[in-house]
Amino acid sequence: MSSTADLTAELARLAHRLDRVEARLDSLAAPHPVANADAVTGVLERPPVRHPVPPGPAGPPPWWGAPAGGPPQGQPPGPWNPPGGTGLPPAPPWFGGGPATPPARATAGGARLLAWTGGAMTLLGVVLFLVLAASRGWGSPAARVWSGAVLGAVLVAVAMWMHRTEARRGGATAVAGTGFAALYLVVAAANRLLGVPEALAVALALAVAAGGLALAGRWRSPLLASGIVVGGAVLAPALVEGPLLVALLLALQLAVAVVALRHGPRGAAWSWPALLAAAGPALGASIVAFSTDPLRIPAVLAATLLGLAGAALAVRRLPDGVVAGLVALAPLPALALAPELDGWGGAGVAAAVALLVPALLAVPGAGPRLRAAVLAVAGVGVLEAVLVALDGPVATGTLLAVAMGTAAVAVAVGHRPTLALAAGFGLVGTLLAVAVDAPVTALVAFPADPFVVDGLARTGALVGGAVVSLLVLLTAVVLTVAAGRLGLVRPDSATAGIWVPLGVAGLYGTAGLAVSLALLVSPERTAFTVGHAVVTVSWTVLALVLLARGLRRPALRVTGLVLVAGAVAKLVLFDLVVLDGLAQVAAFLGAGLVLLAAGTRYARMVAEAG
Repeated sequence: MSSTADLTAELARLAHRLDRVEARLDSLAAPHPVANADAVTGVLERPPVRHPVPPGPAGPPPWWGAPAGGPPQGQPPGPWNPPGGTGLPPAPPWFGGGPATPPARATAGGARLLAWTGGAMTLLGVVLFLVLAASRGWGSPAARVWSGAVLGAVLVAVAMWMHRTEARRGGATAVAGTGFAALYLVVAAANRLLGVPEALAVALALAVAAGGLALAGRWRSPLLASGIVVGGAVLAPALVEGPLLVALLLALQLAVAVVALRHGPRGAAWSWPALLAAAGPALGASIVAFSTDPLRIPAVLAATLLGLAGAALAVRRLPDGVVAGLVALAPLPALALAPELDGWGGAGVAAAVALLVPALLAVPGAGPRLRAAVLAVAGVGVLEAVLVALDGPVATGTLLAVAMGTAAVAVAVGHRPTLALAAGFGLVGTLLAVAVDAPVTALVAFPADPFVVDGLARTGALVGGAVVSLLVLLTAVVLTVAAGRLGLVRPDSATAGIWVPLGVAGLYGTAGLAVSLALLVSPERTAFTVGHAVVTVSWTVLALVLLARGLRRPALRVTGLVLVAGAVAKLVLFDLVVLDGLAQVAAFLGAGLVLLAAGTRYARMVAEAG
């Protein structure tokens, strides 16, 4: 019996020891160097330590087969936990504590940052050398260009040699990016220093960029591609300008696009190189648009069309947000050129952008961010076309009409972002009305520009103010109804942030319409005061309507009471001071009688509802 018990205990100790060793070997499966493999081997080879076994019944202990961590909670210590420890060697600090980061990895980010910082300083030195050598006559132009080319070629060769060793590949990326960017900048400078034809310079730049981006694709390094793009695009303006700069940047963008689009659908890793490469031509062409270069229009059109073509090709290969960024960048040069051309020519360029960009929605796979970007760009194009081609009340009225038409389309297709675009048109039109066509000063003072100047009424300004005010009122109503149809506006306080501003715009339109029509009838102070009396009474009537509709809708009821308070405040603070004579009497009598009737009727309606 004793021998059976000893054998059972010995088997239990051996099973537990094997479980512990297996668990620790599993923890070593992570890619970390096993510094104490000899210690683990020693565990396997060390003979078991015998300890006295308490007497008990024969057979396996109750925790036989339990996990290697020990017996269940509450079990007394047994042979698996002898006094003085388990007999295993001490584990290293990271043993069993999950994967640890080796010291080499902890400094990899710092090493890359140091390498790329050195590359940036090297490129800046190349540019400074080319500029200073040209300005101070250091050597011949050919010597300057060839010295920079040799430096770039040597850096590329060194990078390819370094890349053969795993430990040096992080630094090889920085060296290669510096070398290719230096070659690109040397090609850019060759046009000015050696008189290389522009077409040949662009072809050489395309070849250099293609070589660098091909190497980045072979190494699967978007970081290398980004380094080449940033180094070339940021420093190239110091060496070349005008349409040639745009062409060089387009060559860089083309090389990046080819490599980025080859990496399969949704190549998120190549998003940054693609965006950086697209930003260069867009910003460069936007600057050229303000110049007087005769080739600025072809440069702007080339940058815009190639940018949109790249965005169309990237729809199914890059993330939706990246494609939206490409769409937002591509039309920038054309939108910058439109105000410079002015008149119908500039309006035509902006309108072409508004019509061309929505064609991207026909590409299969367009996501929500791309659709939002297309809608925003098209809206900016329409806005710019209207403001470039038109001015005065005609421009303001056109924007308000476009706002109402866009709101109708939003309701027809059930698309809320389209309604947001309509609200943007309405906001711009209303601000123009308040600032220019029906300004606040002309509505609260008499005489005031532009309605009455030197005692003479300006009929054109009054007609424009009346039409614009009416359109502001109608736009506020249409937007409110459209928002209600799409579920954005409800008669409660949750959506007050939408319908309260629309209501304020409608009240302003009402005031502008009444005052401008009164001055059209008679450009005298009496007509001005009569117009304000009509405004006060109309506000009171509208308050009554809101109170009647708000018996079971607290938001409308509160709005009606606020409007009543506004009408009373206008009576006391404005009409009593500014108005005089019969107009003052009419304003107080009209508003007072309406409020009296409204109060009586409202009390009866509340009682009946209760």
